Amino acid sequence: MDNNDTTLLASSGDYHQLICYQKAVIVYDLTYWFCERYMERSKDRTVDQMMQAARSGKQNIVEGITDGAVSKESELKLLKIAAGSLHELHEDYEDWLRIHQHPIWAKDSVEMKALWAVGKEHSDSEYFMQLARTRPPETTANIARGMTEQAIYFLDRLIQSKVKQFVENGGLKEQMYRVRQQYRQQSGYYNKGSNGNNGMTGLN
Repeated sequence: MDNNDTTLLASSGDYHQLICYQKAVIVYDLTYWFCERYMERSKDRTVDQMMQAARSGKQNIVEGITDGAVSKESELKLLKIAAGSLHELHEDYEDWLRIHQHPIWAKDSVEMKALWAVGKEHSDSEYFMQLARTRPPETTANIARGMTEQAIYFLDRLIQSKVKQFVENGGLKEQMYRVRQQYRQQSGYYNKGSNGNNGMTGLN
């Protein structure tokens, strides 16, 4: 088989290079720091829920991309779980800001536009952690909420790409079938039995 053949167990790629993963790491680190600094776990169950949602958003991207080499169905399922967790976390930040009577940055606000501009330039967690350490809690919450939006945005784009690949190429079983068919055609498998003896010359 030549270099143009379908690779069944193709490398799933390095998830560390995915923008959605990089943003999810930022979200996780910001959330852990925010919850530890500004929320009391003993009094608010939301702390554990927020930390778990942030972890789920990150870890399900890792597991989904890793499993994608074997099962595209599993990959899509896990990526969608990651998106769901990030949406849940986004809502938690909105709840915290609303309950504490802090402004929530609108998408067209100067602050949110500035954050998206910064997000285009930086995908390293430490940059945003430095911002969090020098800002009041309401600003940190809005930054974390905005970075969660960015993670969701890039994750949704990845999911759309994966869906398109699945529609066009199918899952592992369909790819295996195509590879078998290609191998049989190239090796002359279908011609071996064309002389009427089912390809068993010499075994009579």
